[in-house]
Amino acid sequence: MKANTDIDEKALHWFVALRDEAAGDDVWFGFQSWLEASPAHALAYDAVERLWVDLDAADTAPVVAPQPAPVIDFAAARDRRAQRRRPWLGAGLGVAASVTLAVGLWLWMAPNGQTYATTDAPMTVALEDGSHVYLNRHSRLDVRFDGDRRAVSLAEGEAAFDVVHDPAHPFVVAAGAHQVEVLGTAFNVLNHGDDFAVAVERGVVAVTPAKAPKVRLTAGQALTQTAQKTPALAAVAPDRASAWRQGVLVYRDRPLGDVADDLSRYLDKPVVLSTSARALRFTGALRIGDEAVMLQQLQDFLPIRIDASANAVRVDAREAG
Repeated sequence: MKANTDIDEKALHWFVALRDEAAGDDVWFGFQSWLEASPAHALAYDAVERLWVDLDAADTAPVVAPQPAPVIDFAAARDRRAQRRRPWLGAGLGVAASVTLAVGLWLWMAPNGQTYATTDAPMTVALEDGSHVYLNRHSRLDVRFDGDRRAVSLAEGEAAFDVVHDPAHPFVVAAGAHQVEVLGTAFNVLNHGDDFAVAVERGVVAVTPAKAPKVRLTAGQALTQTAQKTPALAAVAPDRASAWRQGVLVYRDRPLGDVADDLSRYLDKPVVLSTSARALRFTGALRIGDEAVMLQQLQDFLPIRIDASANAVRVDAREAG
């Protein structure tokens, strides 16, 4: 019981420390180390944070200042925040006025809905709150910041997110029937056909799969779901959560059908497997390149025969001997 009390007290300590605009880089990195040391730490901090947001919504607590993710230049982020607030906040303003002005500032900063789409090349999108989205090929992202909610929709494709932590303004990613609620993190989302996946590089996310309970993922964890099937949890190297950004696709004992789905997106045409090929599994890394390069790599790894045309790619298993 005492151990739980100590964790709760430490969570409250970190919450208070991070609300101090004078908090230095050492405070942010110390918090990140404590958060990732144990799942119990993340749960305790999330409980404190959610309680504060609930109180804030009821106008019984001062506004929580936006908090940057640990990889951001903290000093610069604090300076930008101070510069934005300085014209609005004069000496002697009370808490109620501060809350009103902070909300007004958010609305003033919020952009109208905007859509970003890619074809044969990735795109980096810088959002107004300082977050960044790295949009993969053949993907579409709709962005709308509306009042106290930062909402984006990954209509199709894949994207890696690096989100500025701001508990007063939740960041929610919709991907079809799935939802990802960001609790301050960097993570990757795939939404393609019947396939949905989330992999966490840093921090924590809450994922609500289609017709399934909400699941909390921390750094090094991934969730995948196909159609309405039961979601599956797996481990992933944090630095490989969005490996496509480094120009590679990494697989560990994955069905060849999963690889074919990825190649279909990259080649922008269907990759069709024969029954014999669908039984194969693949472990390895494919370097992202043109069609000939990617198909040759796969053929070098596996006992398969590939027949590519302008409209489709067919993959068959080679006969033994």
